[in-house]
Amino acid sequence: MPQSSEFQPPSAAARDSVLQFASLVSGQNNPSAAMTYAVERGWLDASGNPTPAGIELDKALADQAGTRSAFRGT
Repeated sequence: MPQSSEFQPPSAAARDSVLQFASLVSGQNNPSAAMTYAVERGWLDASGNPTPAGIELDKALADQAGTRSAFRGT
């Protein structure tokens, strides 16, 4: 079965969602600063992988259709 070019493994999609949220709430446009912010809050581990708290945050964000649209800028 061919995969879409937009397909991301769940952990990568969760990481991206958490990083977008971290960037938004921290006011940081720099990806490194957003990563540091997310790691400090326990959403990502030092390698950038979602922690259980990060996965929970990603699920909460996914449940918020309006919030997700705001992150995408649409």
